[in-house]
Amino acid sequence: MEAHKFADIFPMIEGEELERLKQDIKESGLLQPIVLFEGKILDGRNRYKACKEIGIEPNFQEYKGEKPLEFVISLNLKRRHLNTGQRAVIAQEVMPMLEEEAEKRKVATQGRPNKLLEKIPTVKFHSAKEAQKIMQVNERDIRVVKKWKEQGKEKLIKEVKLGYKTISEGKKEERKEKIAKQREELQKINLEKPTGEYDVIVIDPPWEYEMSGFEDYHPQGNRGTTPYPTLTLEKLKDIKLPLKKNAIVWVWVTNSMFKEAFKLIESWGLERKTILTWDKQIMGVGHFLRNITEHCILCFKGKPFFNNTKWTTLISEKRTTHSTKPEIFYKMVDEICAGRKLDYFARKKREGWDVWGNEIVIK
Repeated sequence: MEAHKFADIFPMIEGEELERLKQDIKESGLLQPIVLFEGKILDGRNRYKACKEIGIEPNFQEYKGEKPLEFVISLNLKRRHLNTGQRAVIAQEVMPMLEEEAEKRKVATQGRPNKLLEKIPTVKFHSAKEAQKIMQVNERDIRVVKKWKEQGKEKLIKEVKLGYKTISEGKKEERKEKIAKQREELQKINLEKPTGEYDVIVIDPPWEYEMSGFEDYHPQGNRGTTPYPTLTLEKLKDIKLPLKKNAIVWVWVTNSMFKEAFKLIESWGLERKTILTWDKQIMGVGHFLRNITEHCILCFKGKPFFNNTKWTTLISEKRTTHSTKPEIFYKMVDEICAGRKLDYFARKKREGWDVWGNEIVIK
């Protein structure tokens, strides 16, 4: 028999789960009849399939209610262990069906005299809110599935609906694809190295987190990887900083990379002076403690000009996009340091500074 479209919104059971159902029917018979509506199976597709495969004639009964869609959803939510992603996919699918059923009920009640109903103001039917309520899922997850549908990611939606992937796993996969594309675009760019020598260099090394045993670490949220090409410690050591005889270098470092940063600074022949800490004001995710800080190591080459009367080892400014450094930091450097300045691995152009970095070109 053909299944009703309402029944088809839920995935069929398979494998061991189906075998257990067949064995139960063999031993105890079909305890719950197959429910029919409009000549099709409304509830009991799995039971019907099991009966056919083991050669048992199933029992049938007609659905007599007025809300067949809600009936199917209610039954399946009670007996199926659906995860959040599965419920979100189904919620997205049932929205047009809920609208259709609501319209049918509206048409069916027209013409019926009811003085009480005439006094009740008409309320617009919101299928999204109704789907969210009956599927017991939050609006955020439904929006994610809707976006995937608009992007044509039918394969991913199907995998989530069948329970092969969760919403979270789908979003991680989506992010990895986006990052891979960003990296590919960045690596196509050939930049000319800055010429001449500088009194001040700020450098934000593209640390490769795998070298510290943090393969899945993302410095601003533990998202899995960085959206730009990274360099190993040995590759970073090969960088020849265009410094004057007396110069200042500010080296940015995240909480997990201090050991590598110290090795890098030593390889460049710089002298560590102190560490500046940036309070990002927004808590991220960390492996051991939640990250809300990043650091910048102040280094000298020779005896450079350095004039500070007010700045401390702490700056505070709300973080913005990935790896973008706070404006208060550049204000501090401009006040303390003099001479020609270079922002190495920069994220954007800056007045009074030379900048070098492929992300500037992308933007």
